[in-house]
Amino acid sequence: MGKSKKKTDKGTALKEESVLATATSAAALTASEAGVSETETSPDVKAVPESVSLAIEGKPFSEAPLPAPLPQSRWRRMLPDLIKVALALAVIATAGVIWYKPPLFLSSHPYVSYTFGGQKATDAKLYRPLAMPTRYYIELPRQLANRYTWFAVDRRREVAALTEEPGHSFLGQKAIKRSDPLGLDLEFRKLDNSEWQVHFLEDSVVFSNAVLTVRIDTKSDNNNGSK
Repeated sequence: MGKSKKKTDKGTALKEESVLATATSAAALTASEAGVSETETSPDVKAVPESVSLAIEGKPFSEAPLPAPLPQSRWRRMLPDLIKVALALAVIATAGVIWYKPPLFLSSHPYVSYTFGGQKATDAKLYRPLAMPTRYYIELPRQLANRYTWFAVDRRREVAALTEEPGHSFLGQKAIKRSDPLGLDLEFRKLDNSEWQVHFLEDSVVFSNAVLTVRIDTKSDNNNGSK
């Protein structure tokens, strides 16, 4: 009888220990679940940004897309072409004006000399029109024989003429009009009751009458000719 009582007490103790262990494990599980829920719902705990998580994992940060460039206006796109067209028109207009009214420029080539009253001089001025390579204008330093000051020579047409001082100007320079007459053709005129002799040679042009001789040397300049 004493043995059965001891067995009963021992079984009761085992049951109580089992129930206590079950209750302890249930309480621990409840506490862990409660901790998880508090972490999820607590306002003090902030969510980790996706860019940080990507950086932690070795991936680059996500970048926001750049805004699309603003479309250029039509006039702004056309501005470079308009500038090119304006420059081309300005060049064409300038070339047209120069062709119609070429300015005269002093030149030391070819070499010009003249003989008057038996004395040779080299102080005459030679002008060449721009864009007219075969035309020359000669200005004597003073009026000779009360008549001669300006001469015009055209090698292409082989004409030497007595002319007047150019009355046009271009940007401050003396100028002529291409449509103006060259002047009085010396070869077919008698001035001062003397006939002019005009010679167009390979390297020179010579025209003369009884009182004046003018010579143009095309293979030398005024500096070389005066030595």
